Amino acid sequence: MNDDLIESLRSAVIEGDLETSVEIANRIIDAQIDVNKAIIDGLNSGMKQVSELYQQREYYLPEIIIAADALYAALEIFKPYLGGSDSNEKAVIVIGVVRGDIHDIGKNITKLFFEASGYKVIDCGRNVSNEDFLENIKKKQAEVLALSTLMNPTLESIEEMVEILQKNNLFESLTILIGGAATNESFAKKLGVTFCEDALEAIKILDQIYG
Repeated sequence: MNDDLIESLRSAVIEGDLETSVEIANRIIDAQIDVNKAIIDGLNSGMKQVSELYQQREYYLPEIIIAADALYAALEIFKPYLGGSDSNEKAVIVIGVVRGDIHDIGKNITKLFFEASGYKVIDCGRNVSNEDFLENIKKKQAEVLALSTLMNPTLESIEEMVEILQKNNLFESLTILIGGAATNESFAKKLGVTFCEDALEAIKILDQIYG
Protein backbone atom coordinates (compact mmCIF):
# COMPACT_ATOMS: atom_id res chain seq x y z
CA MET A 1 0.00 0.00 0.00
CA ASN A 2 2.72 2.44 1.02
CA ASP A 3 4.86 1.67 -2.01
CA ASP A 4 1.82 1.93 -4.28
CA LEU A 5 1.06 5.46 -3.06
CA ILE A 6 4.66 6.56 -3.47
CA GLU A 7 4.78 5.10 -6.98
CA SER A 8 1.52 6.92 -7.80
CA LEU A 9 3.09 10.14 -6.59
CA ARG A 10 6.14 9.49 -8.76
CA SER A 11 3.87 8.92 -11.78
CA ALA A 12 1.93 12.11 -11.07
CA VAL A 13 5.15 14.12 -11.21
CA ILE A 14 6.27 12.44 -14.44
CA GLU A 15 2.88 13.11 -16.00
CA GLY A 16 2.71 16.65 -14.64
CA ASP A 17 -0.60 15.92 -12.96
CA LEU A 18 -0.81 18.54 -10.22
CA GLU A 19 -4.28 17.57 -9.00
CA THR A 20 -3.34 13.92 -8.57
CA SER A 21 -0.03 14.88 -6.97
CA VAL A 22 -1.85 16.88 -4.31
CA GLU A 23 -4.40 14.11 -3.76
CA ILE A 24 -1.74 11.44 -3.34
CA ALA A 25 0.35 13.66 -1.07
CA ASN A 26 -2.63 14.11 1.25
CA ARG A 27 -3.27 10.36 1.24
CA ILE A 28 0.36 9.76 2.16
CA ILE A 29 -0.03 12.09 5.13
CA ASP A 30 -3.28 10.40 6.19
CA ALA A 31 -1.62 6.99 5.96
CA GLN A 32 1.29 8.25 8.12
CA ILE A 33 3.83 7.16 5.52
CA ASP A 34 7.39 8.42 5.99
CA VAL A 35 7.40 11.82 4.28
CA ASN A 36 11.15 11.65 3.69
CA LYS A 37 10.71 8.43 1.74
CA ALA A 38 7.82 9.93 -0.23
CA ILE A 39 9.95 12.91 -1.24
CA ILE A 40 13.01 10.89 -2.26
CA ASP A 41 11.33 7.84 -3.85
CA GLY A 42 8.29 9.71 -5.15
CA LEU A 43 8.98 13.34 -5.97
CA ASN A 44 12.73 13.26 -6.49
CA SER A 45 12.69 9.98 -8.39
CA GLY A 46 9.89 11.24 -10.62
CA MET A 47 11.79 14.41 -11.43
CA LYS A 48 14.91 12.42 -12.25
CA GLN A 49 12.84 10.50 -14.79
CA VAL A 50 11.57 13.78 -16.23
CA SER A 51 15.17 14.95 -16.61
CA GLU A 52 16.05 11.74 -18.45
CA LEU A 53 13.08 12.17 -20.77
CA TYR A 54 14.22 15.70 -21.46
CA GLN A 55 17.74 14.52 -22.29
CA GLN A 56 16.22 11.93 -24.62
CA ARG A 57 14.17 14.71 -26.27
CA GLU A 58 10.92 12.99 -25.37
CA TYR A 59 10.07 15.88 -23.04
CA TYR A 60 10.52 19.59 -23.65
CA LEU A 61 10.35 22.73 -21.52
CA PRO A 62 6.52 22.76 -21.11
CA GLU A 63 6.60 19.19 -19.73
CA ILE A 64 9.36 20.11 -17.30
CA ILE A 65 7.40 23.11 -16.05
CA ILE A 66 4.19 21.19 -15.36
CA ALA A 67 6.15 18.34 -13.74
CA ALA A 68 7.84 20.87 -11.44
CA ASP A 69 4.45 22.40 -10.59
CA ALA A 70 3.18 18.96 -9.56
CA LEU A 71 6.29 18.39 -7.47
CA TYR A 72 6.14 21.72 -5.65
CA ALA A 73 2.43 21.35 -4.92
CA ALA A 74 3.11 18.06 -3.12
CA LEU A 75 6.14 19.53 -1.34
CA GLU A 76 3.96 22.26 0.16
CA ILE A 77 1.75 19.57 1.67
CA PHE A 78 4.71 17.62 3.03
CA LYS A 79 6.63 20.59 4.43
CA PRO A 80 4.78 20.91 7.79
CA TYR A 81 5.41 17.22 8.47
CA LEU A 82 9.17 17.32 7.99
CA GLY A 83 9.69 18.64 11.50
CA GLY A 84 10.83 21.99 12.74
CA SER A 85 14.31 23.18 13.55
CA ASP A 86 15.68 23.93 16.98
CA SER A 87 16.19 27.54 17.99
CA ASN A 88 19.93 26.91 17.75
CA GLU A 89 20.84 25.96 14.20
CA LYS A 90 23.37 23.17 13.80
CA ALA A 91 25.38 25.00 11.15
CA VAL A 92 25.11 27.62 8.43
CA ILE A 93 24.90 26.26 4.88
CA VAL A 94 25.42 28.26 1.71
CA ILE A 95 23.69 26.48 -1.15
CA GLY A 96 23.22 27.17 -4.84
CA VAL A 97 23.32 25.95 -8.43
CA VAL A 98 26.66 26.79 -10.00
CA ARG A 99 27.30 29.32 -12.76
CA GLY A 100 25.93 28.22 -16.12
CA ASP A 101 23.13 26.01 -14.78
CA ILE A 102 19.54 27.04 -14.05
CA HIS A 103 18.14 23.66 -12.94
CA ASP A 104 17.23 24.19 -9.29
CA ILE A 105 14.63 21.58 -8.36
CA GLY A 106 17.14 19.26 -6.69
CA LYS A 107 18.68 22.21 -4.89
CA ASN A 108 15.29 23.35 -3.64
CA ILE A 109 14.43 19.90 -2.29
CA THR A 110 17.79 19.68 -0.55
CA LYS A 111 17.31 23.13 0.96
CA LEU A 112 13.95 22.06 2.36
CA PHE A 113 15.51 19.02 4.01
CA PHE A 114 18.38 21.06 5.44
CA GLU A 115 16.02 23.60 7.00
CA ALA A 116 13.75 20.90 8.38
CA SER A 117 16.78 19.20 9.94
CA GLY A 118 17.84 22.26 11.92
CA TYR A 119 20.33 23.97 9.62
CA LYS A 120 20.33 27.63 8.66
CA VAL A 121 20.36 27.82 4.86
CA ILE A 122 21.54 30.73 2.75
CA ASP A 123 20.07 30.06 -0.70
CA CYS A 124 22.08 31.81 -3.43
CA GLY A 125 19.69 30.60 -6.14
CA ARG A 126 20.72 29.31 -9.55
CA ASN A 127 23.38 30.29 -12.07
CA VAL A 128 25.42 31.61 -9.14
CA SER A 129 28.84 33.11 -9.74
CA ASN A 130 31.77 31.91 -7.67
CA GLU A 131 32.18 35.46 -6.39
CA ASP A 132 28.64 35.40 -5.00
CA PHE A 133 29.28 32.09 -3.27
CA LEU A 134 32.48 33.44 -1.74
CA GLU A 135 30.81 36.64 -0.55
CA ASN A 136 28.01 34.73 1.17
CA ILE A 137 30.39 32.27 2.78
CA LYS A 138 32.37 35.13 4.32
CA LYS A 139 29.39 37.33 5.19
CA LYS A 140 27.32 34.56 6.78
CA GLN A 141 30.32 32.75 8.31
CA ALA A 142 29.16 29.52 6.73
CA GLU A 143 30.46 26.14 7.80
CA VAL A 144 29.05 24.29 4.78
CA LEU A 145 28.98 24.94 1.04
CA ALA A 146 26.54 22.85 -1.04
CA LEU A 147 26.91 23.06 -4.82
CA SER A 148 24.55 21.57 -7.39
CA THR A 149 24.64 21.04 -11.15
CA LEU A 150 22.91 18.81 -13.67
CA MET A 151 25.11 19.73 -16.61
CA ASN A 152 28.58 18.37 -17.42
CA PRO A 153 29.94 21.67 -18.84
CA THR A 154 29.35 23.41 -15.51
CA LEU A 155 31.56 20.99 -13.59
CA GLU A 156 34.27 23.50 -14.46
CA SER A 157 32.51 26.01 -12.21
CA ILE A 158 32.88 23.64 -9.25
CA GLU A 159 36.58 23.16 -9.99
CA GLU A 160 37.06 26.94 -10.11
CA MET A 161 35.14 27.37 -6.84
CA VAL A 162 37.46 24.92 -5.09
CA GLU A 163 40.48 26.84 -6.38
CA ILE A 164 39.03 30.13 -5.12
CA LEU A 165 38.39 28.66 -1.68
CA GLN A 166 41.94 27.37 -1.52
CA LYS A 167 43.35 30.77 -2.46
CA ASN A 168 41.21 32.39 0.24
CA ASN A 169 42.27 29.84 2.86
CA LEU A 170 38.68 28.65 3.30
CA PHE A 171 38.85 25.21 1.73
CA GLU A 172 40.06 23.37 4.84
CA SER A 173 37.55 25.04 7.17
CA LEU A 174 34.47 24.28 5.04
CA THR A 175 32.48 21.12 4.54
CA ILE A 176 31.91 21.10 0.78
CA LEU A 177 29.10 18.99 -0.65
CA ILE A 178 28.33 18.50 -4.34
CA GLY A 179 25.35 16.85 -5.98
CA GLY A 180 23.29 16.67 -9.13
CA ALA A 181 23.21 14.44 -12.20
CA ALA A 182 26.54 15.67 -13.57
CA THR A 183 28.48 14.93 -10.38
CA ASN A 184 29.82 11.63 -9.07
CA GLU A 185 32.10 10.10 -6.45
CA SER A 186 35.25 10.08 -8.58
CA PHE A 187 34.88 13.75 -9.52
CA ALA A 188 34.37 14.66 -5.85
CA LYS A 189 37.43 12.69 -4.74
CA LYS A 190 39.57 14.42 -7.35
CA LEU A 191 38.64 17.79 -5.83
CA GLY A 192 38.73 16.67 -2.21
CA VAL A 193 35.03 17.34 -1.62
CA THR A 194 32.04 15.15 -0.71
CA PHE A 195 29.56 13.74 -3.23
CA CYS A 196 25.94 13.24 -2.10
CA GLU A 197 23.49 11.07 -3.99
CA ASP A 198 20.48 12.88 -2.49
CA ALA A 199 19.35 15.20 0.29
CA LEU A 200 19.02 12.47 2.92
CA GLU A 201 22.61 11.36 2.37
CA ALA A 202 23.74 14.98 2.68
CA ILE A 203 21.94 15.34 6.02
CA LYS A 204 23.40 12.09 7.30
CA ILE A 205 26.90 13.33 6.49
CA LEU A 206 26.33 16.75 8.07
CA ASP A 207 24.70 15.35 11.20
CA GLN A 208 27.81 13.27 11.83
CA ILE A 209 29.78 16.52 11.92
CA TYR A 210 27.34 19.10 13.32
CA GLY A 211 24.47 17.10 14.80
